[in-house]
Amino acid sequence: MSRAVSLLKPADPVRSSPGGAQIEVTDENKDSPLDRRRFGDEQWLWHSLQQELFSPEAERAADDFRQGLIHVLGGRGPSLCPLLFLFAPEDLIDLWGSGALGKRELALWKSVCSVNSRIQQQAAWFWQVLEEEFDDELRSKVLQFATGTSSIGRDGLSAFRLEPGDGGDGRLPTAMTCGNLLQLPRYSSRQVLRQQLQTAVESTGSFEML
Repeated sequence: MSRAVSLLKPADPVRSSPGGAQIEVTDENKDSPLDRRRFGDEQWLWHSLQQELFSPEAERAADDFRQGLIHVLGGRGPSLCPLLFLFAPEDLIDLWGSGALGKRELALWKSVCSVNSRIQQQAAWFWQVLEEEFDDELRSKVLQFATGTSSIGRDGLSAFRLEPGDGGDGRLPTAMTCGNLLQLPRYSSRQVLRQQLQTAVESTGSFEML
């Protein structure tokens, strides 16, 4: 039984019990007699979590993050930041905690999509490319290109449309972010669609709608 403590550096193991690195945690040993004597029958896990979550290293990291956030939002001093009160915890998670676009979020995105019948094949290639060839970060860029936001958000998308675009293999996809609409030219192959889509999303700026 051991745990890792890390502050943006390779984690060093911290033993929770003597020889803990060589002990596999099981239902039988997770409430060992040693832990019972030290922390009580139901307190050993809480004690371990306290060590991990409220360690000096974690407190310093949390304080540094808080000070950086206050500075970015124009606050003063260690805790005075009126703008921060405008955000609920869920808003901050949406802004910074959503991360890249995983396959679960991709499925939610696809579930609200409507497809123009003239580009059924290109639409099928589009979703195949997103699921099988693009990583989470690149999927997020496609979502931002098409909708103006790089994450699905806790409420999800209400609608998304795939429509035909002008031209053929030589044209890039275009988007109307205000309407969650992506226009795909009638590409001749999945590989062409992949290349043109990636070129389009990586050539755009970093503007994002919040």
